Amino acid sequence: MSVNLSVVLDNIAAPVIVGTPIKDNTGKIIDFDIVYTNEEVKKAAGFIMQNKPKWSDFSMNITSDIPWFKMALDAIAGRFYDDIKYFSPSTQAWYKIEMKYVPSEKYIIITFINITSEREYYRKLKKTLITDPMTGFSNRTGFADTFAITLETARFKKYRAALLVVDIDNLQNINDSLGSAAGDQVILDVADVLKQFQREYIQIFRYGDDEFAVIITNFESDDSLVNFIDCIFDAFQLKQISVSGGISMFPANTEQKEELIRFADMAVHYAKKNGKNSFFYFEPEMQRVFIQHLTLQTKMNEALLGSCFTQYYQPQFDIQSGKLRGFEALIRWHDDELGTISPAVFIPLAEESGLIVPIGKWVLRTAITTLKTWQAKYDFRGIISVNVSPIQLLCDNFLQELEELILEYKVDPELLEIEITEGVMINNMGDAIDKLRHIKAMGIRVSLDDFGTGYSSLSYLQMLPLNTLKIDKAFINDITSKDGVQATITRSIIDMVEKMGLETIAEGVENKEQLELLHKFNCNFVQGFLRGKPMPYQLCDAYLAGDVNALLKN
Repeated sequence: MSVNLSVVLDNIAAPVIVGTPIKDNTGKIIDFDIVYTNEEVKKAAGFIMQNKPKWSDFSMNITSDIPWFKMALDAIAGRFYDDIKYFSPSTQAWYKIEMKYVPSEKYIIITFINITSEREYYRKLKKTLITDPMTGFSNRTGFADTFAITLETARFKKYRAALLVVDIDNLQNINDSLGSAAGDQVILDVADVLKQFQREYIQIFRYGDDEFAVIITNFESDDSLVNFIDCIFDAFQLKQISVSGGISMFPANTEQKEELIRFADMAVHYAKKNGKNSFFYFEPEMQRVFIQHLTLQTKMNEALLGSCFTQYYQPQFDIQSGKLRGFEALIRWHDDELGTISPAVFIPLAEESGLIVPIGKWVLRTAITTLKTWQAKYDFRGIISVNVSPIQLLCDNFLQELEELILEYKVDPELLEIEITEGVMINNMGDAIDKLRHIKAMGIRVSLDDFGTGYSSLSYLQMLPLNTLKIDKAFINDITSKDGVQATITRSIIDMVEKMGLETIAEGVENKEQLELLHKFNCNFVQGFLRGKPMPYQLCDAYLAGDVNALLKN
């Protein structure tokens, strides 16, 4: 059967005539020869049609997003499409595509109907729905449409484009501590900064509650983009507004819209993890780390459901008498495929994903169960220390669950110690202090872990209701160095803490020289490989039963 494709010529249509079909050896139609095109089609397609081009060449050049060939075959079979639309980067116009088969002439009529005016009317109508009332910028919906068109145009004209996602740092904390009006003002301040940079090739959007998106096009080089991004960041610094930003580039990073968005978000996430108030450009390594973290998070979920975590216990000793003070509970994770995974790797990921809350519940319950068992078997009067994440501590039901565990297992609360880090002070200082006071009022001890690693440790000591302070291993490592700097600092800390009525535990004690100096400085307790490594329950149980050889040492 000979099939020709034709179109009607009028002032709103851009026609194409396609003639003699090309068939394979089986007689199946595999292509068409175009026998006529008018000027409107050439403009819409954005290229000059060659002599006797094939339909596949035409459809590939105009866009691959429309199933042109299938539409032609369906038209022959009497099936029609009424919702196919095409944006021409060449004419900057929207067209509705219609195909109709004329059996008598054996033609398919293909019509490009210009619907730009119609779409413009609906665009104005839609603008009220896609405009953020607070900032006047288009919202996330408007961004999606604009970004798609921008990338199509950039692809056609072969110029570069970039996406900058700007995330306001700590906006939730501002809302919680100062009220929503203060948070709204920060959003408006960010919008004012960005408005300074709005140009024909720079489009700005309210991307989310605390996020803005900036589409940048037609820049000459990577250096010119970097300079422009630096100007935006400097403008925020000048206004003393803390923001984190991520940048992805077309086509350098990818040509796919969704990937460009995801890559920019990854870069924002990287900026957040590296101290906030900075802009980062997407790099492939970020995606590798993201996939690695995603895999690890999936396995962590499985480990939690399958009870694959184990609890180890590291002993602590009185530095003067050498007697056992108690144990610190330490979670361990071994995966059959990945091997042993360090807590330094999976704990931050668990905090980021929220899994730290159920994991923390398991650690706390397991530690209290162990304390109950050792109390019954050995009349154990030592202390069990449990690390509690700031996220876990600030959960609404944490205190209730802690009280219920104490009552359920009937353990002496004075033998339980909650270890916290300075991180509890970051998000909600008032709530954290109130909860720690309640914990201490229950008779449970409170210890500040990793002292000396933060920037405001001394000021925290005056506010937190503490019993114990743990001096970080970073101080102990160089305590015996010849310059004596770390020794002087450590001694000062111990003297100060002693005057405050707090006990001190030195972490990471690994040799006798360190132990002797700490003894001289009147440190109360030591914890480290010199006296005992983290051990599984069975070895700790054997040690408490009287087997001194069960203790793992350096």
